[in-house]
Amino acid sequence: MKVVSSGIGSVSSSSSSSSLPVSIELKPILNESQFDRVVAEADQVDESLVILWMATWCRKCIYLKPKLEKLAADYHPRVRFYCIDVNNVPHKLVARAGVTKMPTIQLWKDSKKHAEVIGSHKAYLVVNEVREMIDDESEP
Repeated sequence: MKVVSSGIGSVSSSSSSSSLPVSIELKPILNESQFDRVVAEADQVDESLVILWMATWCRKCIYLKPKLEKLAADYHPRVRFYCIDVNNVPHKLVARAGVTKMPTIQLWKDSKKHAEVIGSHKAYLVVNEVREMIDDESEP
């Protein structure tokens, strides 16, 4: 049985009362003030952020997003995943983040961009690179 609620997909079996999320919807960031607030909140609780910079016209972006939503479930709740449609936010924010190609996946920690992956190749390779990026950041 597959249960989806409040942006979290979970699989539960009839013999077990526990459920594991299989996918977590990437939360959209819609403007610069929300971006600043999300980054500041993550800094306060010492969490990392993964941000997918995408565009609705970008086929690779659209194909990659559900794969990153599955990856988000693997790191929930210690890493927060967001997406930003570059066509729906001021260019100033896109430039500030240093985004020049779609899709770009960035890791933010301590209110700073720490790493990024440009997703111009196959989605499973991009997901592997994002996983490595997150795991490298969490090593001492």
